[in-house]
Formats: sequence, structure tokens, C-alpha cells
Amino acid sequence: MDSEAAVIRAEMNETRAQLDRKIGLLEERARAYTPRQLSERYLPDFLAEKVLGTVLTLVGVKLAWSGWRANHRRRARIRAAIESYGRW
Repeated sequence: MDSEAAVIRAEMNETRAQLDRKIGLLEERARAYTPRQLSERYLPDFLAEKVLGTVLTLVGVKLAWSGWRANHRRRARIRAAIESYGRW
């Protein structure tokens, strides 16, 4: 009877050790999939690429801003022309 309990206890200890190892591996894998780790893995880490991206973004913002201002001025001129036409 004692030998059966010892065998069962040994199997339980072995199973517990296996589960602890599996949990450790899963936790290690989970750390590899944190947002910081993924960004370090897939995003460019070259300074030149970051600078180029920043410059291109700023150029795009400037072009969009210029287009908006030109469109705004054009609409103002059209509005003024319509108002002056209505006064005749």
C-alpha cells in the first residue's frame, strides 16, 4: 500500500515538474510577443529610415496644409465674386 502511494506521489511530482517546465516555456514565449518585443523585431531600427520617415511626413503635412489654404483662398475669391455679382 505504501509503495503504491509512493509511486503515485512520484508520478504527481513528475507531472508537476513537467507542468512547471511547460508554464515556464509558455511564459518565455509570451514575453517574446509583447508589443515592445514585436516592434523591435519588425520595425526598422535604422536612424536614417526614421529620419526619412519623419521628413516625408513633414513634407506631406506641408503639402496638405498648402492645398487646404489654397482651396480656402479660392473659395473666398469665388464667394466674393458671387457677392459682387449679386450687387449689380
